[in-house]
Amino acid sequence: MIVDEILKEAREKTAQLMEAAQNEARSILNRARLAAREEIEREMREARARGEQLYRAMLAEGRLKAKKEILRKREELVNEVFEQAKERLAKYASSERYKKDLIRIAAEACKKLNSDKVIIRANKRDLELLERHMGEIIRAVGELTSVSLGEPIQTMGGVRVGTPDGKMEIDDTLETRMKREFEALRIKVAKVLFEGST
Repeated sequence: MIVDEILKEAREKTAQLMEAAQNEARSILNRARLAAREEIEREMREARARGEQLYRAMLAEGRLKAKKEILRKREELVNEVFEQAKERLAKYASSERYKKDLIRIAAEACKKLNSDKVIIRANKRDLELLERHMGEIIRAVGELTSVSLGEPIQTMGGVRVGTPDGKMEIDDTLETRMKREFEALRIKVAKVLFEGST
């Protein structure tokens, strides 16, 4: 009977150990499942965050490309307006109004130079016109200033007036006037073309 009792006690101990082992195994398995679920959720959050970050980066890149394209197109339009302005200036330089304005422009440039001797340079066509109207220019400038015509220059129109020694010069050619005003005009043209657009 002692053997039976020892066996019974051994069986009970075995059953307890088995139950404890099974409980421990279930607990380990539950912890492993929980850890796996948490790991999967963490990886999903990270993947979602990477996906959102990639989406935002792609969206920002797309917006930047679109803005660059819009700016490029706007630049083309502004340049087109300036090309048209150059064409109109070329037509103006052949008009009767320009001939009157040229004499005034030449006289004003001579006055601005404020020298007792000035040389007027212009394109060949305009020099011929200025030569025919030299008396008007001298009257406008004043008899105390000696006015002469210089060699022809490459220009659409307007004048360059300088001292004989070349130390002072006023460039009142159409191209130089346009260059001087270019940035201010560019802003005005852009406002007119794109007012209200973003």
